[in-house]
Amino acid sequence: ALGYAAFGLVLFVAFLFATFPYTATLSKVLAPMGFEFSSASQSIRFPVGAELTDVRVSSMTSAAAYPVIECPVITIAPSILSLLKFQPGVRVKASLYDGVAIVTIRPSGGGTAISYDLDAVNIARQRLFVLPGAAASGTMSGHGELWLSPADLETDTGDGEMSGAGLTIMSALASAPIRLGNAQAKFKLDRGALTIMELKTSGGDLTVVATGTIQLAPDPAHSTLAIQFTLVPAPAAVSRLGMLFALLPHPPGPEPYQLTGTLFAPRIS
Repeated sequence: ALGYAAFGLVLFVAFLFATFPYTATLSKVLAPMGFEFSSASQSIRFPVGAELTDVRVSSMTSAAAYPVIECPVITIAPSILSLLKFQPGVRVKASLYDGVAIVTIRPSGGGTAISYDLDAVNIARQRLFVLPGAAASGTMSGHGELWLSPADLETDTGDGEMSGAGLTIMSALASAPIRLGNAQAKFKLDRGALTIMELKTSGGDLTVVATGTIQLAPDPAHSTLAIQFTLVPAPAAVSRLGMLFALLPHPPGPEPYQLTGTLFAPRIS
């Protein structure tokens, strides 16, 4: 009798995961954040879940012709916590820009709850966060949790930690690439503001230490900045980046700079 019961339970679980509406559920939890989802094919992934190919996530509010996220293949399974609460949610593992991303997305309290774990994502290939007038390279890793409202930025919450390796920034304001090396950061999201609790780089042309806030706007380019930071150049970088330093309000050193304005039009004083 125990054997029959176990076999029946296995069949039930297999049927549940085989018939779970993966693509419909992922579309449903992404829609409140302003994103739409598509994939080329779906196949069952043993022992549970499914595999989707040529996945594209695009913004429903942006006129950009390209998707903000593209993945050649992802594996997706129902979120166990969501099933226990009778809410559709999914756990996704994706090959993301030469790295790996594991994300759990589920409805929660009228919004969307997200937990994520990123490993060695190539930031030069991503399109979700674009630096106006600049480009960046290197890899980013991190983890955190977010709760996002479909209608009110003021109610969004979350926190997380990020780290970077081999970071380099290319800008029209500098005659040569700026090597930032490695970076460590902690952030908090609350009442529509992204607070940089700690950010520090090491091992590059500049040692950057920064704290402050970014007041988020519906259009990310219009998000306002209130960030304080210091720059301490490595001796070998002083002459190579002299043109950039000449544009600053004062020479780099222990005296801080103030970064204000918007992401699209930042100002340094």
